[in-house]
Amino acid sequence: MFAIVDKRSPEKSIQNLSKYVSDIFLFETFNTTYNSISGHPDIFIYQQNNTLIIAPNSPKEFINFLNSKNIKFEFGKSFIGNDLENCSNYNCVSSEKYFFHNLKFTDEKILELNKNKIQINLNQAYTACSLLVLPDNTFVTSDKGIFKVLENNNLNVSYFSPEKIKIFDHKNGFFGGTCGFVEKKLFFNGNVDLHENGKIIRNLTEKLEIEIVNLNDVYLYDGGKIFFV
Repeated sequence: MFAIVDKRSPEKSIQNLSKYVSDIFLFETFNTTYNSISGHPDIFIYQQNNTLIIAPNSPKEFINFLNSKNIKFEFGKSFIGNDLENCSNYNCVSSEKYFFHNLKFTDEKILELNKNKIQINLNQAYTACSLLVLPDNTFVTSDKGIFKVLENNNLNVSYFSPEKIKIFDHKNGFFGGTCGFVEKKLFFNGNVDLHENGKIIRNLTEKLEIEIVNLNDVYLYDGGKIFFV
């Protein structure tokens, strides 16, 4: 198993993550999109089970990494740029039954992949940044708009304040961008227990028998998710 993370993640987070995977790709781009999200994998990558759809203008080093590890992927149709409509195309999430995104911006290959799911349209185009999907249709979001929509759809959703979540160039980051889930483990780029809402996550994961792995002893860092492939 391999991991993909923002190269600007705290060094200790990267060092501790290396104990759980065979190799790590440190993601970065230059002059492609906003600086704050330039190293965020979830801007360039959509993952659904074993399917990876990536932006055609993803870094060559990243494409070489996937090929060298024999990781299957396909290119989407959308190129990442500097505007909302072309930097959020892959920033969507799904569960077994539902697909979530601002559907005006979703890459067409991702829409096709999820055509048989219930598609829930959200105003927040940075959906993967803002929304974590856990087993048993359990959801956590740091976006109040997303929270209301999911609540109105009678979904089991909890709110996690974005306060004190670190990100470049902005006051606060998003909760979904701080973590990654694989094999009944929820990894955090930082320490979720330092946050005022950490107990919410502890209660959810205990019910779902999920282990929390805090990769560092600092406040959470939004690096555009931790991907496991």
